[in-house]
Amino acid sequence: MPIKPVEPVEGAGLEEPTPDTGPAPKRRRRWLRWTLAVTAAFLTLLSGTALYIAYIWQPSATHYDSPYMAQIESRYVDTPVATFHYTKTGQGSPVVLIAGGGMWVYSYRNNIRALTKDHTVYAVDLPGQGYTTLKQRGFDYSLDAMSGALSSFLDAVGLQRSALVGHSWGGAWSLYFTERHPERVSRLILIDSTGLDIPSTWDWRPLEFPVVGELIGKLMTKDSAAGVLGKAFAKPGSITPQTVDEDWAPMSRPENRRALWMSQRNLDYSVTQNLMGQVHAPTLILWGGSDRFDKPSEAADMAQRIPGATADVLPGCGHNAHEECPDQANPLMAGFCGPVEGETTARRRE
Repeated sequence: MPIKPVEPVEGAGLEEPTPDTGPAPKRRRRWLRWTLAVTAAFLTLLSGTALYIAYIWQPSATHYDSPYMAQIESRYVDTPVATFHYTKTGQGSPVVLIAGGGMWVYSYRNNIRALTKDHTVYAVDLPGQGYTTLKQRGFDYSLDAMSGALSSFLDAVGLQRSALVGHSWGGAWSLYFTERHPERVSRLILIDSTGLDIPSTWDWRPLEFPVVGELIGKLMTKDSAAGVLGKAFAKPGSITPQTVDEDWAPMSRPENRRALWMSQRNLDYSVTQNLMGQVHAPTLILWGGSDRFDKPSEAADMAQRIPGATADVLPGCGHNAHEECPDQANPLMAGFCGPVEGETTARRRE
């Protein structure tokens, strides 16, 4: 008798999987929830700490008995913008020296004497530099703000017209002041100067980002600052421990730290570049041939844009060419400024 095939019953042998409700899966789910909770808490704590450091916490300035400050005759003059720290040496037509970002009058220690033969030399710390104390609230370190600060200093010390020497960011501030106030500048010397509308190197670009820039500036240490300073020189051994200490002590001041990220964000070099054709003061551009921050080719580019400007590239010198190579820089600076007939210091108002 034939065997009748058994019809398959729908679903037979295909049992629905039942939820795995054993102890192991429960432990895995608890572990996952715990991990996510801990991660979220950690990220919240990390973000909160970063925001606290960036916008509330202030680092303490480093105390340092500066041998250089003990050697020079520091002067101070009050304006609505700031109480400016500066030095004044020599006799003759005025020359005002402006250091680069994060630096101060110490930067010109190897140059002042060479200029005092024929000039009264003013070396000034602008807001965010050295031992000048900012007073103006809401100061944003833009070109207009720094030009206004320089103008207030010149007014306070009685200078209606002078030669300007500016290095790096200080060059851009000097250039913009010359563009806006041509009647007040007799000569202009730019040393490894910013001012062209080109991207910054990656050494500075992180300062442009909110929170990141504040963290970099506030958490900067003497060692990290020394690393940046070292890149500004080309020759091994150009930087001594005293050089690091002299630069770091004022740089560690909270307002001077703030000036770094504010300047990087607010200096608009499209403005300085567009106005270069309006510079009528005789202009000398000096550049270190081994500058690792700004390309030496920028000297010629800048000279082509400024009417009558001349450019000299100093072989083997870094970004701080005047500081590292005074034997090359000083004759060029002194020769360019020269003894100037009819240009004397205005009535002293200090």
